[in-house]
Parts: sequence; C-alpha cells; structure tokens
Amino acid sequence: MSIDPQRIKRFAEVSMVIMLLLGAVTLGLAPFTGSYRGFYLSVFLGGVIVFTSIIYLLLMVMRKAEDVKGIATPAIQCLWISTSMSLGYVVTALAPYFSISFTIAVTLFVIGWLMLIYGLYALLKISKETKVPLAV
Repeated sequence: MSIDPQRIKRFAEVSMVIMLLLGAVTLGLAPFTGSYRGFYLSVFLGGVIVFTSIIYLLLMVMRKAEDVKGIATPAIQCLWISTSMSLGYVVTALAPYFSISFTIAVTLFVIGWLMLIYGLYALLKISKETKVPLAV
C-alpha cells in the first residue's frame, strides 16, 4: 500500500490550523479570566500554541508533498507542542491558584480536552501512516 503524500500533507495542515484556531480562542478568552494569573496562563499557553502553529504551518506550506518524512516530521513536532500545551489547560484551568472565573475555566478545560484528544489522534494517525516515530 503506497502512501499518498498529498493527503498526509493536507491532513497535517488541517490539524495545525485546528490547533491554531483553538489556541487563538484561548488567547481571546485571556482578558476574561478574572485574574492576572489566569490571564498570564492563557496568554502563555495560547501564545505558544499560536506561535508554533503559525511557524510550522508556514514551513509545511513551503514543503513539497513528495517527501513523506519531510512532511511528517514538522507536523509531529508542531502537534506535540500544541498537545502538550493543551494539557496545561486540562490540568490548571480549574485550579484555585489561577482564580479563573468558573465559566472561562470550564471553557478552557473543555478546549484543552478537545485539543488533547484531537492532537493525540492526529499524532498517532500521521505516525502510523508515514512510519515516522513520534519521538522526532
């Protein structure tokens, strides 16, 4: 069975755009967290997700679709970063230390879980189809 590099590239780009959009939503929620700790948490985690997604997305757009490993490696790296940052929302959004207003904390918690689940799915799918290990 041959690998369709164009399909892998399209899936990787869509996955990075999804992470970028969810990261941008968390940045947009930052001013409404109700405390400076929650604000800085959202700005940091969302900023890392948005920044890395933009950089890797630009890198991905410039890559040719013939090299499967050349497509999979940056996609996996970007998804690792975004998925790791989303875990920060899952673990810390509801923590009393950050004093985030309840509705925003629940929203960040849900977004974190969505990013975590989708990120793991995308990582495993890209790795399995391209035979590129997750530890790149």
